[in-house]
Amino acid sequence: MIEEQKFTYLLQDVMKNKFNKGFYQEDLWKYVENKPIKTYNIKDVKHWVYHPCWSYQIDNIECFYSIYQVFMQKNKFKKEMNHIRKVDTSFPIIIIEDEFDKYGSILDGNHRFAKLLLSNSKKVKCKFISKKELEKILK
Repeated sequence: MIEEQKFTYLLQDVMKNKFNKGFYQEDLWKYVENKPIKTYNIKDVKHWVYHPCWSYQIDNIECFYSIYQVFMQKNKFKKEMNHIRKVDTSFPIIIIEDEFDKYGSILDGNHRFAKLLLSNSKKVKCKFISKKELEKILK
């Protein structure tokens, strides 16, 4: 698996400029290791492409962008596209509960999800974690 970031924050916290709670991805992977795999139809969760999942800085302003934006502007997001092409999709995506989405939202695995979409996969393998469980591994 390609590791670009080792320490991660919840997007909802990043968008509020709150960096007091974060987790190591390795701790998250270890926590979900023995959890069962859920399989979703890609068509049921395709809306995840619109969720902001990555960011970059412009003039000290954090700008958020989605998988959809990367797909629509491949030349602008060459680094993300390269990462998407190289990522190993054999690892399940980690999903966290989301009060507005019955399928949850991606906590870890946006690049893998993007590659599954590009390769016209019909299914996505996921491991689910609740917010309460995530609290156990937050630093």
